[in-house]
Amino acid sequence: MLYTIVDIDEIFNCDKNYEYYYKKVDNCILQGVKCNKITTINRIISTNPKDYLNPDYSLGNRLF
Repeated sequence: MLYTIVDIDEIFNCDKNYEYYYKKVDNCILQGVKCNKITTINRIISTNPKDYLNPDYSLGNRLF
């Protein structure tokens, strides 16, 4: 995870047209961002704290 004020386009060299994808897994919703034909997890939406500790749902992992 990067904590920076630099624009995401300068870091990852992505297009300005982001595509967001949502996938329901178990009891949570994962938000992914498509950048350079790779969709990575950008956000976890859940009320269960265990979902945030699950290594499969780590931010930056690929979203299938």
